Amino acid sequence: MPTEVELYDAALTLFAENDLEAAVNAFKELIETYPEYIDGFLGLGHAYERMSLYDEAIEAIQKAIEINPKDPLVYTSLSMCYQRKGMIQEAEDAMAKSQQLQMEASASST
Repeated sequence: MPTEVELYDAALTLFAENDLEAAVNAFKELIETYPEYIDGFLGLGHAYERMSLYDEAIEAIQKAIEINPKDPLVYTSLSMCYQRKGMIQEAEDAMAKSQQLQMEASASST
C-alpha cells in the first residue's frame, strides 16, 4: 500500500501537469485512504478551484479546517476560493482568521 506522501506526490504531479480530472481522482483516493491527511483536502480544493468548481473547493478546504483549525494556510486557501466566487466578506473574514493564527503562532514561538 502506498504511503500518504507517495499518493500525494502522484496527485500533485497530475495537478502540475494540468490533468485536473485525474488529479481530483488521485486526491480523492488519498483522502479515502488517509482521511486525516490535510494536504489531500487542500490539494483537492486547489484542483477544484482551478476547474472553477468553487463550491466543491470550499467544501474540501472546510474539511481541512476540521482536521486542523489552527493552520493559517487553510484559511488563506479558503479566502482565495471565496474571493474567486465573489464572496468578498467571507474572503476577508477567512484572511483575517489566517492572519490571526499566524500572529498567534509567531507570538507563541518567541
